[in-house]
Amino acid sequence: MALKENFVGLFVKRFVIPGAQYFNKPGFVDFKISGKTELYARQIFYPEFFFINLEKSLIEKYGDAAKEEMYKVGKRFGYRFAQSGKFENVNDHKGDSIKDWILIASKFVEGTYASSIENTCDPKLKKTEYMLKNFVILRELSYDYIFALGGTAGLMSWIFQDKTIEAVFSAVKKSKSGYEAKVIAAPISYLKKNFKGDEIYFETDLDDLLENFLDYKQFNHWAEISNKKSFQSYIDAKFISYQQGIVELNSNRLFLFEVSGTYLLEKELRELDAGYISILFETAYLTGKKIISAFAKDIPAIFEILSALGWGEVIFFSSSKTSFKVLINHFPWSKWYKDIEFVIQAGILSGIFSAKYNKKIIFEKPTVDFGKGHLSLLFEAKL
Repeated sequence: MALKENFVGLFVKRFVIPGAQYFNKPGFVDFKISGKTELYARQIFYPEFFFINLEKSLIEKYGDAAKEEMYKVGKRFGYRFAQSGKFENVNDHKGDSIKDWILIASKFVEGTYASSIENTCDPKLKKTEYMLKNFVILRELSYDYIFALGGTAGLMSWIFQDKTIEAVFSAVKKSKSGYEAKVIAAPISYLKKNFKGDEIYFETDLDDLLENFLDYKQFNHWAEISNKKSFQSYIDAKFISYQQGIVELNSNRLFLFEVSGTYLLEKELRELDAGYISILFETAYLTGKKIISAFAKDIPAIFEILSALGWGEVIFFSSSKTSFKVLINHFPWSKWYKDIEFVIQAGILSGIFSAKYNKKIIFEKPTVDFGKGHLSLLFEAKL
């Protein structure tokens, strides 16, 4: 079992991943799990209830089509997450030696996603079984297509270098702390043979996920910002708590999302009918309304928290009788920035301001600027 005493080091039996997560820079939450890369991947902490409400709302409206779409986003995200972090794979570790890295990767994910992730692996079959306890989304809904299934499939597709690896639930049960489940990841040929009648989704479109290294490094480099509190600052002040894989802010669980997820989620939903994007915005809007009661009561304090959660530098740019403007400097960049309208951020800001001023305030698609060598987003809500 991993020793999870703090965020600075992650210990797995005799393996150590020193400084895999970086939480001490205001505006930036970074990870670098592999010594094989110089890339520090940007991340954002989101309230868990955003993802719970999103997956639930989409499935309630679109049924199996939404399940399949969430799985697709999750698998692409999981593969991209492992790819960008240069996770070890079977090309580096032949035969049974890959088990060691699967254990390390599992415990790295466990560090902020679950109280426990146990696994067994059969490298010959490219098959891994995971037992997930207190896993985000799953524990609340009894299902989780985006992360528990899709994310697992993507991660294992990278580790085994086999895009046909998919994932299914083999057992879901209720415990005192919520739902727990066993997830089986294996090539789809194995799953179809051994899990007849089960939902098995298939996604192999994984070729377009790698970022341009130089662009990613340039637009996501660390910089001094006006917000002075880091994620670590809130941990040290005991405003944010961490125990057994559960990260909470004022008793609200947080979910750590590598930056590509923010972009992929909107990009993929945008390719469907407009109802998907409407639900994405509405879910973000309701999340924003809840944030102002759950995290802080005044907007400057909330912006300080959003910065610490990885949004970059969040500034109340201006206000007048006709509009509000919010500027975000150093927002995490991805190559898909032209493919989205930053609906999640616009929705959350809209909910925050609507709750604060007790009337509906909607922020529109932001103005995107790279004039200072980083991604800046200027959001405006006309009153």
